[in-house]
Amino acid sequence: MLVIGFVLLISFGLYERYAAATPFLPFNLLTSRSVLGACLLSFTYQISYYAWYSYFTSFLQVVTNLSIAEAGYVSSTFDVLSGILLLSIGLVISKTGYFKWLLFIAIPLYILGQGLMIYFRHPGTSVGYLVMCQIFIAIGGSVIILCEQIAVMAAADHQHIATVLALLNIFGWLGGAVGSTICGAIWTNSFPKALADLLPEDALASLDEITGSLDVQLSYERGTPARMAIEAAYGVAQKRMLIAGTAIMGLCLVWICLIRNYNVARMQQTKGRVF
Repeated sequence: MLVIGFVLLISFGLYERYAAATPFLPFNLLTSRSVLGACLLSFTYQISYYAWYSYFTSFLQVVTNLSIAEAGYVSSTFDVLSGILLLSIGLVISKTGYFKWLLFIAIPLYILGQGLMIYFRHPGTSVGYLVMCQIFIAIGGSVIILCEQIAVMAAADHQHIATVLALLNIFGWLGGAVGSTICGAIWTNSFPKALADLLPEDALASLDEITGSLDVQLSYERGTPARMAIEAAYGVAQKRMLIAGTAIMGLCLVWICLIRNYNVARMQQTKGRVF
């Protein structure tokens, strides 16, 4: 389905350019620097995020010994902070008129937070450090999401606002699918192998059950050789996921150069009901 998604996305562009009697989206918007840059930014950001996120709550429960509720609180840091941050960031943009400069702060901050987790995402790390990294990621990620939406809206006229936002959303969902695929591939090729190397001999018979079940992983008492081996294997897999996500995120520094530095405060806004 991932391959089909890419093919359909390319086919959509070709159909819009050469076959559509009334294009869903004008071709000049499909080739716009700002729209292309924002879509690639969304695509890359979502790959980077989902390259490690899928197993984060499991890591918190197994390695840091948090309850499922506490793990949910930590993993929801982004959702809580973004709601507060987006309002204040929107106010800043409304006062300055420009948004692109925020990306030059947000993306390095996001890379910093995700890069620090490469070091902190292992057994024996304080949960506080993980929360700190999540705060950096939440600040950077929320700014990225807001600015990429503003970029496509600034590049389009009023009647195509919904269309460019839908196109941006498609790239985001596609990036999320790619990121989840990368995450699953790294887990499949890292966790079982590391676990087989680290488990004590008396637990090797349960290798498949431990690999495939969070409940089985949590059933081993903390401090026992088997549980320590499971925690260490999580550290190996998570480290590789985060390295992949951080490396991919570096591409965003290229994509923001494509986005034009619009002054949105000077743009004429369409008011009233439009038919």
